[in-house]
Amino acid sequence: MPDAHCEPAGAGRPRSWGKWAAGAILLLVALARAYLAVDNPSDLVASVILGVAVPVVAFRFFTPNEMFPVTYRRAKAAHLDVGGRRGEAIRTAVQEQLGLTVVDVKPVGLEGSAGSTPLRLRVAGAAGKPEHDLFAKLYAKSHVRADRSYKLGRTILYGALEDEAPFQSVRRFVEYEDYTLLRLHHVGVPAPVPYGIVEITPEREYLIVMEFFGGAQELGVAAVDDRVIDSGLLLVRKLWDAGLAHRDIKPANLMVRDGRVLLVDAFFVQVRPSPWRQAVDLANMMLVLAVRTDAERVYRYALRYFTAGEIAEAFAATRGVTSPTQLRSVLKQDGRDLMAQFRALAPHRRPVAIQHWSLRRIALSLLVLAAALAAALVVVRGWAVAA
Repeated sequence: MPDAHCEPAGAGRPRSWGKWAAGAILLLVALARAYLAVDNPSDLVASVILGVAVPVVAFRFFTPNEMFPVTYRRAKAAHLDVGGRRGEAIRTAVQEQLGLTVVDVKPVGLEGSAGSTPLRLRVAGAAGKPEHDLFAKLYAKSHVRADRSYKLGRTILYGALEDEAPFQSVRRFVEYEDYTLLRLHHVGVPAPVPYGIVEITPEREYLIVMEFFGGAQELGVAAVDDRVIDSGLLLVRKLWDAGLAHRDIKPANLMVRDGRVLLVDAFFVQVRPSPWRQAVDLANMMLVLAVRTDAERVYRYALRYFTAGEIAEAFAATRGVTSPTQLRSVLKQDGRDLMAQFRALAPHRRPVAIQHWSLRRIALSLLVLAAALAAALVVVRGWAVAA
C-alpha cells in the first residue's frame, strides 16, 4: 500500500511517460503498415483497441492497484510496503487473531533479507505492563514465485544439492517456519519463541510473529570473544544432536546478546538432513566466527565439540556455492583465505563433489533453453514485422 514515499500504480510521471511512448510506437507502426498496404485502416483500429483494452482490463482485474502498488524507487522485490491499507490490515489481523494491540509497524533488517519482509511490531502491554517489541515476517504470493524460480535456478546450475522442493502456497511457507521454530525451541536451540500465524489475506498474505531479541546485535557487528565463539559452535552441536540443519548460517541470521549466539530465520531449517548438509552448517559457522577473529582460535574451540575428522569433512564439503551470498561477500571483503587456513589446520580430505547430474536436471535445462530461444524468436520476428 502506498505511503508518503511512493505512488500507487497508475499515477506519477514515469507512468505517463510510458503511456505516451507506447502510444507513439503504436501510431508509427500503424501508419507504416497502412502506408505499405499491409493492413486496412479498420484492421489497425480493431487491433489497437483489442491489444490495449484486453491487457488493461486483465491488469485491473488480476493486479488491482490496492493489492499491487508500484513504487518509483530502488528496493528489493521481496520487501512489501507496510503502510496505508496493508499496515491497517496487519494491525487488525494481529488484534483479532493473536489478541495483541499493535502500536507501530516498522521494517527491520531489510539488508539481510531477500525472501520476506521482516518487521518489528510494537505491541501494547497487557494489564498495565509496558509496550514491547515482537518480530514478524510478512509473506506473500510473490515470495512463493520467487522461491520456485530460485530453486529452479539452483537445480539447473548446481544440481540437487539437497531437498529443494518448492512450496506451493503462502500458507505452507508460514506453517513450515512456525513448525521449525517450535522444533528449535523444543530441543533447546536458542531461537525466537513463536507467537503464531496471522492471516492477512487468505491464500495471498500471511504474517508469522515471534519473539524479538531486544538488546541483541548482529554477529557481523558485535564484539566476538571466546564466549561468543564457544556459544556459536555449541549451537551447531545442538543442531547436529537434534537431527537438524539450519541451511542459512550467515551474519544476518546470528545475533549476539550477553555473550550468547542466538539463531534467527528458521525458514530453511531441515529435519533429518544429510551428513553433507550438517557439515556445511559447521563450516559456515566457523567461517562467520573467523571473519570476526581468526581461523586458529575458532578451530581450537571447535575441537571441544567436534572431532578433527568432522571438521575436515565440513571444509571438504564446503565451497562458494554452499555458503549464503552474504557470507561469501563478507569473506571477499575480509581478504584472508579463511577456507584455505581451516583446511590447512584440519586433516587432509578430498573435496566432496556437489555437482550431480540427473535426468530431471537435464530436462529442466533443455526446457528453459527452449523457452528462452522461443522468446528470442518471437521478439526478433516482431521487430522484423515492425520494420
